[in-house]
Amino acid sequence: MPPDARPEARREASPSVTLEVPAGAEFEPLVRLVLGGVGARAEMALEDLDDLQLAVERLLAEAASDGRTRLTCDVRPGSVRTRVGPLRADVIATALQGDEPPPEELGLRRVLETVVDSFGVEPDADRADDNVVVVLEKRVQDA
Repeated sequence: MPPDARPEARREASPSVTLEVPAGAEFEPLVRLVLGGVGARAEMALEDLDDLQLAVERLLAEAASDGRTRLTCDVRPGSVRTRVGPLRADVIATALQGDEPPPEELGLRRVLETVVDSFGVEPDADRADDNVVVVLEKRVQDA
């Protein structure tokens, strides 16, 4: 058996999974399935996986650009980093940089602040337009 095929060697690597789907609600089950597999690989608690899925679904529902959306998940020691894009920069800017919404309003910013440990916005290096990529970080709690 080659050294990199040992289970412990595979476990130490930081696997990356990329999924590209057409825009549209009909692909949400596929996105959830992939996130579920990543969560299982990272040994995420069910509640943490639900939080990550909610964050991604909300981003896609509110800001997905026309065409295809790419989801890249990196399993790191103690966390899962997920990049979602391209997303419409104008929608993301309004949702994340605007004034604090009233307490009764459950906007995108409040959802992300509640369900992920950190998030940020980057330009989409693969495109020349104004679309962006949102990076989500979710810590994996020790069992």
